[in-house]
Amino acid sequence: MRNPFTNYAALVRRELSVYFISPMAYIILTAFLFLSGGLFCKLMFDFADARMPVEYGAMQKVMVSLLTFVTPLVTMRLIAEEKNRGTIEIMMTAPISEWAFVLAKFTAAFVFVSYLLSPTICYVILAAKYGVVDLGAVAAGYAGILLAIGAVLALGLCISAMCANQITAGVLTLIGALALIIMPLIGSLFPPHATGLVGIVQRVFEHVNLLGHMDSFSRGIVDARPAVYLLSVIFLFLFLTVRVVESRRWR
Repeated sequence: MRNPFTNYAALVRRELSVYFISPMAYIILTAFLFLSGGLFCKLMFDFADARMPVEYGAMQKVMVSLLTFVTPLVTMRLIAEEKNRGTIEIMMTAPISEWAFVLAKFTAAFVFVSYLLSPTICYVILAAKYGVVDLGAVAAGYAGILLAIGAVLALGLCISAMCANQITAGVLTLIGALALIIMPLIGSLFPPHATGLVGIVQRVFEHVNLLGHMDSFSRGIVDARPAVYLLSVIFLFLFLTVRVVESRRWR
């Protein structure tokens, strides 16, 4: 019997090969670098015009926003395509657990997004050349980016498991990801210091704040609270994805 880790690693390699043999991966990478590069130049010019020190954390928040739009393209095919092609039934009869199957999909998507981020290290080098950059804060900021986008990837994977159509999965993931960004804005529309049910809803909306949880990371502070929150979101959606996949085994 094959080692379960061997099966998991084989699935990760299979998923990564799908990304990199497809032109979509290079289109996504080119578009992301074009947009992030343009916004990086604008931010640097703004800091120079205002004679302010470089705050690279602002650029890292921009990256999270851009990746929010990229993530649906990465996750929409993960399980929905398996359903559409009928290969999900083959996977369900393979000697691999539902957790290994889901984690392999998530790992491949996470590695691909990390690959998209890797060229942005050049921005740090350029910013450090023309200003003072706190490398500790930069490293913490990138850790925050990966946690925040990991949460969106887990959400997209869960939606892909519930959909049979890639386009539907992509649109719903985009809506869900945008909701994680704009919900605090909706919460700010509530009356200040609201009480009762309205107050609870307001606090929930303000807490579900993808960019807000990046604040401490971008300042170089690795706070346990946003880290635990984002890790909990990742685990929750991975758990729900496993339950959705598990339900197909018994159909």
